[in-house]
Amino acid sequence: MTIIDRNKADAVFARLLDAYLRKEYPYDQADAIPPQVRENLPETLEWGSREHALFLFAVCYWMRGGIESHTAIRQLTRLYDLERDIFSPLGGSISEATDLAQKFRSVGLGFNAEEIGRMWKKNLAKIAHFYGGDPRIIFSGIKTYEEACERIQNKKGRGFLGFQEKMVSMLIYFYMDAGIIDRWNFPIPVDFHVLRTVFAHEIVVADPSEFNGNGFFTKPILAAVRNLFQSYCIKNDVDPLVLCNAVWLHSGLMCNQHPGNQSVVGGRHGRKTELWPVARWSLAQTRTYERTCAVCVVRNTCRWCVPSAEYYIRGRLILREERGEPSQQPLFPILVQHAAR
Repeated sequence: MTIIDRNKADAVFARLLDAYLRKEYPYDQADAIPPQVRENLPETLEWGSREHALFLFAVCYWMRGGIESHTAIRQLTRLYDLERDIFSPLGGSISEATDLAQKFRSVGLGFNAEEIGRMWKKNLAKIAHFYGGDPRIIFSGIKTYEEACERIQNKKGRGFLGFQEKMVSMLIYFYMDAGIIDRWNFPIPVDFHVLRTVFAHEIVVADPSEFNGNGFFTKPILAAVRNLFQSYCIKNDVDPLVLCNAVWLHSGLMCNQHPGNQSVVGGRHGRKTELWPVARWSLAQTRTYERTCAVCVVRNTCRWCVPSAEYYIRGRLILREERGEPSQQPLFPILVQHAAR
């Protein structure tokens, strides 16, 4: 049985939101920005236009792991500048999947290139046939997440290839952020960073019996986490986009740096790739700890290391070990004192 500690969720989410809105560390750093910001997108895109909507739809294909989000969008921008026609379902015949895969690889987007090429081709054809080539029309009349899933999620021959609950939320997030669709409440995209946050802080505690080949990455747990975030936003009148940014950025900027969340990767053999914890605590790791975990605004409730390589390479969500700390005294007491104020 999965246990949800909603009181702890309230405390952790509220503290992250407060830090984010106040632009406290790490949200005051130059790289504390979501990947879909204007500077990462093609300069020729008119904000909120059909072309912008088509570009963001394409971005979703690379939001499933395997490549860093900012890198994926910047490389897709390069592709847009070189091959703008392939983004439009109305610019003539839609490119073949193999040709698309080759174009993806040419700009460094080789991860799952063949699979994405097939989805790209078939989904553009659906957008052309059902929505006149304009994906903004997909959301016509939709005001709830359930309605969005019914229309977008790939099931029983309907919807779009590659779009399940997470990608439905991702498309909603992108379109709301761009002002393409109106704001309404929805569960934020439950990706690795969201899952790491709720498991590291024991907001979600799953029974060992639920652990399977995918670790704790199971449909019931994902559904429970979606409900947790949507309920929190409704109860506290919180904008889901703001909460999404606060959680996602914090995990990427802070939690990624703890050595317990990092791995040594063996020869790539898909899901059978061997992974090992990294050695610790080097001087560099200790210095990194002092500017991340040691000054983290939610450090008091953080217990577990949840390594990203297990998720992105092996498709598993696991708790590796309890979050440790170096034995040395703080190297940067000024930072620690600053965080305590």
